[in-house]
Amino acid sequence: MMEHKILLVDDEEGIRKVLGISLMDSGYTVLTAENGDEALRIFREERPAIVLSDIKMPGMDGIELLKRIKHENPDTEVILITGHGDMDVAIKSLKYEATDFITKPINDEALEKALQKSEEKIILKQKLKDYTEHLESLVHQKSEKLTAAEKQSQTQVFDDMPFYMTVHDRDFNLVTANRLFRKDFGDETGRKCHEICKQSDSPCSDCPVVKTFEDGESHQTEMLLTGKDGRQRNVILWTSPLRESGQEVNRVMVMATDASRVADIQDHLSSLGLMVGSVSHSIKGLLTGLDGGVYMLDSGLSKKDPNRMGEGLEVVKLMADRIKNMVMDILYYAKEREMNRAKVTLSEFAEEVANVLAPRMKTHSIQFVREFAPSLGELEMDADQVRSALVNILENAVDACLEDRAKTSHQIIFRVREENEHILFDICDNGIGMDEEKRGKIFALFFSSKATQGTGIGLFASDKIIRQHEGTIEVASELGKGTQFCVRIPKG
Repeated sequence: MMEHKILLVDDEEGIRKVLGISLMDSGYTVLTAENGDEALRIFREERPAIVLSDIKMPGMDGIELLKRIKHENPDTEVILITGHGDMDVAIKSLKYEATDFITKPINDEALEKALQKSEEKIILKQKLKDYTEHLESLVHQKSEKLTAAEKQSQTQVFDDMPFYMTVHDRDFNLVTANRLFRKDFGDETGRKCHEICKQSDSPCSDCPVVKTFEDGESHQTEMLLTGKDGRQRNVILWTSPLRESGQEVNRVMVMATDASRVADIQDHLSSLGLMVGSVSHSIKGLLTGLDGGVYMLDSGLSKKDPNRMGEGLEVVKLMADRIKNMVMDILYYAKEREMNRAKVTLSEFAEEVANVLAPRMKTHSIQFVREFAPSLGELEMDADQVRSALVNILENAVDACLEDRAKTSHQIIFRVREENEHILFDICDNGIGMDEEKRGKIFALFFSSKATQGTGIGLFASDKIIRQHEGTIEVASELGKGTQFCVRIPKG
């Protein structure tokens, strides 16, 4: 582990002492602060590489402290401590570029992983800095060779660079560009760079090309460029001055490497961290329930009690089914799957979907009504994916009915019909229903109203699957009365 200063911020003295000892044992130089204002003062004086802060503190909270630290030094790694289950706050912290979050009570393994992640990012940034300095030196060397070599050799070296290279004059006109730039942005020699890459009539604010013309120095920045295909590219960009006879800068060379894939990986890793945190609590609850079912089953066998054996077996089956559904949800979220489209007979498909949930509804005395229009015909789709999406919705309908204690009987209606050029799958229940706030969040990743029984991935995955089929899901619900999901998939 590298030797770094770490700033520990918490309004509870006991936590500061215990965590401080643990961090010192791990080799850190530990600075402590009891509130956000004191932390900001110490940060400005000591410039620690890592900040570990509680979110909920009097005065300036952890989110505000995170924003201020990132504004002053974006390279500082900030780990936030939050209360158990406060997922909204955790998501907010990642939005403001927190490195990670851990929940109270603080688990040594979770803290160690968060610190390891911070150390890895610090090392990565240092390597990127070293790479940048080496790249600038390399470009200067190549520039000197370009000046001395024949024109054909110049063009070959320039064109073969594995990153975007362009040369600009003082009026921001594109003088020349290498092959990769021309491929992604077009051969636009003579046009202004901000017109080509930003579709703007005026130069970019904080433009590194302008700075290089002004001070004759190299500059680095991160920028979003739009290619000729309309796709946005997140690039890391460097400038290098070009002089004639060592005098005034008359042109600027720009080198840019596409970092879009790196940004996508960072976003996915952040989401994966949230998913692991959410799913771990759910799995713990399910395993506890499974243990209870196994105990009842074992007790029934030893006492030769058929009723107790039956109860235990039902609990085991229920927990196993929930674990299976959770795993399927995670797989649909974690892996981008290509659709396997094939023609499906809709009447047979609808019966298959209904049969998945029918036994559970019968067990809980929920009336299940099937209304499948005659002569439904065929639909080209990925049957496995759409089946999973509809089963997720039906599962939610069953849970809504079981949660509703106000009614003596419950009903779920599953309709399949044609409407113009679409196939409609309607799922209606008279369960507990939802208010407007909950209805607006049900397709959000990791949102669940089922506590430890839900992962918050099921309806997110359903929405993703239907959108892959160019379809939509509409939801109507009223608290205390029930919910209707309408899945609409185009026949084309």
